[in-house]
Amino acid sequence: MKIKNILVSQPKPENEKNPYKDLANKYKLNIEFNKFFKIEGVSAKDFRKKRINILDYTAIIFTSKNAVDHFFRLCKEMRIVVPETMGIRISITFWY
Repeated sequence: MKIKNILVSQPKPENEKNPYKDLANKYKLNIEFNKFFKIEGVSAKDFRKKRINILDYTAIIFTSKNAVDHFFRLCKEMRIVVPETMGIRISITFWY
């Protein structure tokens, strides 16, 4: 079976220079882009209900850029100053 049409589960790249365009040209493919999900951050009110005190932790591990963005948005909303001594690690894994 020869692959001609591919659906990619992410927004269309804004940059004209991207690997999808190169693949499409090289193999004469039709590549469509469509987001399958929408990421929304937790509200400060809902986070407080869980009774989690961010400053009780000495390290936080994030698994996506969105998690980092929403974490610092939450901290700003809740007026929490994250100390520089807190270990913050970002681990992003790409699954193929």
